[in-house]
Amino acid sequence: MAATYLREEDFRQRFDIADFVAATRQSFELYGAGQIINPPRQESVEEQDGTSHFRLDMPATWTGQYRVRKIIEEVSSVGSGRLGSREAWIELEDLTSSTQVRLDAGYITDMRTGAAGALAVDFLSGHDVRRVSILGTGRIAHCLALACDHLFDLEQMRCTSRNADNRDAFFAALSPQLHATRLHMTTSIEACIEGADAVLTAIPTPTPVIGQAQLAPVDTIVAIAGDSRTRQLQADVLESRPVVVDLLQQAQKSGEFRDAATQQTLERIALARAPDGTVLTMGDAACGRVARGGSAAYLTGMAAQDLCASVMIYEKLC
Repeated sequence: MAATYLREEDFRQRFDIADFVAATRQSFELYGAGQIINPPRQESVEEQDGTSHFRLDMPATWTGQYRVRKIIEEVSSVGSGRLGSREAWIELEDLTSSTQVRLDAGYITDMRTGAAGALAVDFLSGHDVRRVSILGTGRIAHCLALACDHLFDLEQMRCTSRNADNRDAFFAALSPQLHATRLHMTTSIEACIEGADAVLTAIPTPTPVIGQAQLAPVDTIVAIAGDSRTRQLQADVLESRPVVVDLLQQAQKSGEFRDAATQQTLERIALARAPDGTVLTMGDAACGRVARGGSAAYLTGMAAQDLCASVMIYEKLC
């Protein structure tokens, strides 16, 4: 049976950040309760005739209800490193009816990633969140800002980028979408994080841009990670405060963890653990099993998030 194809234009205007925050919260809660099984994603790279083929496969199952796979395929030139083509889609199966749906993945991924970052602050913060700082001005930073604006009664939101044009464009695009939050753009990271209750980072940088000395006064830190080529946080950040991951196996393949493995300091990362030594995850945080205050969330992205977001769209539109 052919799958129904939901294109981004079919649902983008129907679902806003509030919808994605609710769906992402559900994904963490169900994962923490053991109702969603989320194995680590699988990556493969093949090179042939000067062309590199990359494939990412992210599966998850909501037991007895739904099964999902998010697929990303990229083709690029080995010599230049330039991206030739990229496709990203989600395959959803309703296990109760054998209905299959294919959805464009771009908007879903951006929005559920922003929702996950803000929810990490909500789950882990030790006190009221009134001032939020976001490092970065890309698509994910935009979604982080929307989600924080939705979740918290903020006095102020600060964002920064090294590029003045990026700062101006970000402010112009985001300001009209915020409900009550005052948005301030800063020219430096130091000015951005001053007095912040939470700092969220979404910068595709190969070298760290911030360390524990700067972040020590901040209650909650959230790193949107997942790429093995990027490192946003200096090593001492993850060594100085409890680190809550979404999926440990994926975190271990990401930039900060890979660098720690190379430096033979992996054991210094202060993973949040239960009394029996079990590594605690965002699922545990969503279910209230992680102590609040003074921690860092390290998020690599979960198919469970894609699953619940896709189910939300499927159940309303199909």
